[in-house]
Amino acid sequence: MRETQQARQTVVYVDDEELARKYFARSAGSDYEVLLAGCADEAMSILRREGARVAILVTDFRMPGRHGDDLLRQVSQEYPHIVRILVTAYADNNALLEAVNSGKVFRILEKPLGIGTVREVLASATTAPVLPPR
Repeated sequence: MRETQQARQTVVYVDDEELARKYFARSAGSDYEVLLAGCADEAMSILRREGARVAILVTDFRMPGRHGDDLLRQVSQEYPHIVRILVTAYADNNALLEAVNSGKVFRILEKPLGIGTVREVLASATTAPVLPPR
């Protein structure tokens, strides 16, 4: 065990697919505390309770109800300290570009997510400067 044990960063992962949520939590490993949400509204409930300690939000783009880009815009405004990452299985470049421009997205990840990619992006996100809201 390391003498200087660092506190784990908290990540919120939002996806309407239960298997995707479970896979992400496993991929993040024991290095992060992962809070899971099945929709944008559930993610906002988590952030209202835990927002001060959340470092990273990772959200799927297409979900029933509110899409990930809407969630990213809200989080950018209400929780500007949180690094925002978008996940998508669909290459709709115009919609993705709009999400990046309006939600201040740190990275876009394509599904299916690989374990190495998830860990690499989370590690990069913990050291990334947070972009201010527009």
